[in-house]
Amino acid sequence: MKKYLLLSLMVGMLGCQPKYTSTTTGDKNSELDVRNLEYQYLSTKGKLIFNSKGKETKLAVDTRIEKDKQMWMSMRVAKIEGLRVLATKDSVFALLKMEKEAYALSYDDVELLLGTRIDYDLLQSIFTGDLPSTFEESRVKMGEEDFILTRKDKGLESIASVNRTSQKLEKVAVLLKKEKKVATIDYDTFQPVVNGADQSAPFHSLVKVGVGNQDKVMPETTVELNFSKIEVEPEAQKMPFKIPSKYKLRGKEAFKIK
Repeated sequence: MKKYLLLSLMVGMLGCQPKYTSTTTGDKNSELDVRNLEYQYLSTKGKLIFNSKGKETKLAVDTRIEKDKQMWMSMRVAKIEGLRVLATKDSVFALLKMEKEAYALSYDDVELLLGTRIDYDLLQSIFTGDLPSTFEESRVKMGEEDFILTRKDKGLESIASVNRTSQKLEKVAVLLKKEKKVATIDYDTFQPVVNGADQSAPFHSLVKVGVGNQDKVMPETTVELNFSKIEVEPEAQKMPFKIPSKYKLRGKEAFKIK
C-alpha cells in the first residue's frame, strides 16, 4: 500500500480573468493571458492508472480543494478506501488504512521520495490545470502554437507551455539537471466545469517521472488521470482527516531514504 502513498504524491505532483476559450478554434494571441480556473472550493471525481516497473494499478480518486490552502484525496480499490491524503502548503499527511499507518512528510521529504521537485502549487495544478504560481517570474517566448515559460533556480529548470489560442496550460516539465531527472504533466480534453460559469478544465492528464528532458522522457513511473466530473463548489467542503490512536506514525525513514 505504500506505493499508493507515492502515487498520491505524484498525482498530487502544479490574477487572471478566467473564461472558457476553445482549444481548437479562434485566433492565436500575441500576448500571454493565462486562463486559470476561477474558484474558491473545487471537487473532482475520476479514475487513475498507476504504472511502475511494468505493474499497473487502477484506482478511483475523489479530491476536494480549498484554493491555495489545502487539498484532500481519497483513493479506492473495488470501493474500499485504501489511502486518504491531506496536503497543505508545507506538509503532506497520509493514512494507509490497510496497514494502519499514518505519515507526516515535508515537501523536501517528497522530493527525496520521488526524485524530483514538487510543491503544493504543482500538486494542485495537476487537478485544476492552472499555471503554478512559480511561473509568475519566468522568461516568456512565443512559439508558433504556444507560449513557452521558463524558470531556472539552483539546478532546477521549470518549463510550461500555454496554448496561444485557448490561453490554457497544456504542459509542465520540471528538470533536475544534475540528477538528470524529469517530471512532466500533459493536459488535454478540456471540457466545461460544473457551476464554472462557462469555464473549462482538463479532464485528462498524464504524469511521467523518469530521465530525459521536457520533450522526451524515459518514464520510470506514470500516472494517468481521467476525470468524470470537476465541479466548482459554493462553500467549503468537509475534509475529514484524523489519525486513529492505533495507527503507527511514520516518516520518510519508512521508505529507506538515505
